[in-house]
Amino acid sequence: MSSQRSYTNTWVIVEAYRREFAVPASYVRELTSMPEVTAVPLRRPQDRGVINLRGCVIPLIDIRKHFGWPSVPEELDAFYQLMNQREQDHRNWLKELDRCVLEGDEFRLATDPHKCAFGKWYDSYRSGSPWIAALLRKFEAPHRTIHAVALSATGLVKAGKCEEAHGVVEQARNRELREMVSLFEQIKQLMRETVKELAMVITTPGKVFAVSIDQAVAVENIPPSQIKEVDTGAVLPGQTRKMAQRNASNSLAVVLEPETLVV
Repeated sequence: MSSQRSYTNTWVIVEAYRREFAVPASYVRELTSMPEVTAVPLRRPQDRGVINLRGCVIPLIDIRKHFGWPSVPEELDAFYQLMNQREQDHRNWLKELDRCVLEGDEFRLATDPHKCAFGKWYDSYRSGSPWIAALLRKFEAPHRTIHAVALSATGLVKAGKCEEAHGVVEQARNRELREMVSLFEQIKQLMRETVKELAMVITTPGKVFAVSIDQAVAVENIPPSQIKEVDTGAVLPGQTRKMAQRNASNSLAVVLEPETLVV
């Protein structure tokens, strides 16, 4: 790091896109909740716009976009779209089941709650938020019950009880599906409320700008002997960068050099 001699041993550890970064504390002026971002003509994908901080207009650099990752707004939009699609999947699933019941066709969609698109996502998704994790657990009962309706309904059809089978499907639509729709709305709202970006205001010689981060982790003393140039591999594919070995967790944080963020 060409400018490392000007750095102190104190580093601010921040997180972006589930990666840790170490920033020289001497460059960090403040951390604040993300103000409203005003779009401006962009020169680079990471130049997200400007923020007004106590009357001072400061350019905002999206650290995620700087490394080619989706921004927080983009990730949230993708999550909302995913939830909307999984909700529609279950509306369509019940509609198809009802059609098969009334027309006597074989029902071919997933009856195992772990095999539908939502079930596969649900089984693999991990949230760092205890509130989101707790809300997600509420999906288990209605989701399992909806898929069990297929076996009940098709069994009734085989017994010649088509009207009763139709009633079972309608009951699931009015009860379990309605509960799941409510949960989908709740989890989207909870994501809006809990996923909050921070603006890290950076001061370099002659320039002041802000960097968007997911969260602040710690302020630590890291001596020069614990900062090494390594192949970052899976963290930043194809790049060799300096990494700081943290004392608290013994993990490695990518050293973020403020001067490289601006042009």
